[in-house]
Amino acid sequence: MTFLLQFCGLTDPLQMFYLEQARGPAFAGFRPFQLDDLLGWSQAIGRQRQWDGVAIHNAVMEAWLEKAELIRQWQLRLREEPGDRVVVAGLGTPQDWERRCEDLLEA
Repeated sequence: MTFLLQFCGLTDPLQMFYLEQARGPAFAGFRPFQLDDLLGWSQAIGRQRQWDGVAIHNAVMEAWLEKAELIRQWQLRLREEPGDRVVVAGLGTPQDWERRCEDLLEA
């Protein structure tokens, strides 16, 4: 199974709440934004949704390495943001992301 991890930028608690309520990918906010926290969250989501843990781990590592410069920028920017701001990540299958896009188009 294929998984896609997207980093969605910075947001506040209310927007984070709305993301968590939506169907499709799983979303979480991180502050600080560190690989260990991201891996722990992704594995917990994988167990909850009965996904392949190795495939999830690989997707997270690949995305983290591919977007290293962007991640570094978010980490630096997060230091300047109010304390309630978090970096948002979303993890899901291609079908989860498709559902999310469909829901956004219907809104």
